[in-house]
Amino acid sequence: MRAVIALDGVDFKKHSGVIAYFREHYIKMGIFDKMYSDIISSTSLIRSKSDYDDFYIAQKDETIEQVKNAEEIYNAVEEYLHTLY
Repeated sequence: MRAVIALDGVDFKKHSGVIAYFREHYIKMGIFDKMYSDIISSTSLIRSKSDYDDFYIAQKDETIEQVKNAEEIYNAVEEYLHTLY
């Protein structure tokens, strides 16, 4: 996502800023499918839990799902960037 928003000349110090901008300017505008908003929400929640919950242990199935989600977003971003360049 950061690679995409960098093309607009913007960056944010916090993940939440990157996510909010990406949703507003790329998902809401239809450039990326709305399913990516759900993936981003899921990923952000798990990231937050793993960072701040002292007793959080990621489950194997959850980890597999997150890797799949990361690959989907990566592929979508890569495809988008190739359409531009």
